[in-house]
Amino acid sequence: MTNKLRISVDRLQIGMSVIELDRPWIETPFLLQGFTIGNRGDINAIQEYCQSVYIDADSMPVRAKVNQKNDVNIDKPGLFNNLYKRHTEASSTTVEKEISTAHNVHKQTSSLVRSCMDDIVLGNAINEEELKSNVTETVESIVRNPDAMMWLSRLNDKDSVTSQHSINCSILSVAFGRFIGLPKDELVKLAVCALMHDVGKLQVPTEILNNPGSLSEQEKKLMQMHPLNSRNLLMSAGKFFSPAVDVSYTHHERLDGSGYPRGLIATQISPFSRIIAIIDSYDAMITRQVFRDEFTPFETLKYLNSNKVTKFDDQLVKLFIKMIGVFPIGSIVELTSGQIGIVITSNREDNLRPKILLMLDQQKMAMERTIINLARSNVDKLGRPLKIAKTLRKGDYGIDQQKLIAEGIEFTVLN
Repeated sequence: MTNKLRISVDRLQIGMSVIELDRPWIETPFLLQGFTIGNRGDINAIQEYCQSVYIDADSMPVRAKVNQKNDVNIDKPGLFNNLYKRHTEASSTTVEKEISTAHNVHKQTSSLVRSCMDDIVLGNAINEEELKSNVTETVESIVRNPDAMMWLSRLNDKDSVTSQHSINCSILSVAFGRFIGLPKDELVKLAVCALMHDVGKLQVPTEILNNPGSLSEQEKKLMQMHPLNSRNLLMSAGKFFSPAVDVSYTHHERLDGSGYPRGLIATQISPFSRIIAIIDSYDAMITRQVFRDEFTPFETLKYLNSNKVTKFDDQLVKLFIKMIGVFPIGSIVELTSGQIGIVITSNREDNLRPKILLMLDQQKMAMERTIINLARSNVDKLGRPLKIAKTLRKGDYGIDQQKLIAEGIEFTVLN
């Protein structure tokens, strides 16, 4: 039984486990109903919304150091031992400077992946050097600044759903791999695994992929064949794809054995497959499908969190949620001033105050595009601190991020 202790928010320390607030969780921006304080920004956020909280008394200062250590290293004997660590290296450039390069690399990758997928399905030879070179460019861009590519991953090409999903998964996988400290050569392998994980869907009949209704049992079986199709296609595509074979075959397996096609459990699922299982689910859910509207990032992260331990790796889900943040990059938000903007850079030291590209003024009219950093004490005309009031859905107020990036972004930086 948890040893619950109520304390004032001014006594909070890093490492403490918050298990209950003095107000309903739904009235706050906190994703998890119960979490361990990871940095000063978490404390600031709690203090902004609460007067007091309940913590696990066993997480008081003596054990705080242990909690912090466990949050850094994923200790899974035989699987994750000494493999992952929290990444602390800062970006070497800003998202404003990287976005143009990232956009060019993204366009090249999109074209190349479509071509590669067609060649794999047709049994043609793949230009492995060209693909590896392009993947390396993507990794280099993400290493310089992951936020630029992560923003581009929120843009969808309706005419190439499978390839776009694979590119998005590759971007998110590399960004996550960077976040948890994978070396660059492993990031390249992870990128290829994510790019090729769903190639077998190209052998699923189009009428099934585009079915707006419920699938019959026979159609479900055909859909669930795509991991095996992917494996077989990649095995015949050359040695360059050998690291991706396992991931393509197992990315729909779940820790509790409820996945497919083989019903693998726990240690039978490799680290890369565990990573891409999370990211594949995340990107699929936040993307509009023919049979449903997209889920918000908040709803999707809530789903992943509720299924950690049972379906997804517990520690990887926690770290992925930390990387994505309360307001994911690409989110359209309304500020307390009434202005509308796009989140372009996360702030992992203070999750509630990211960098925003303002698009519309208080009257929801187009304004000079301006980048503001909410972490630097921006205020409205009345001198009140600017904050995010709420997140909006894709396309609200006619904001077209695809067109914005395609045309090139010109802006003023306030701070």
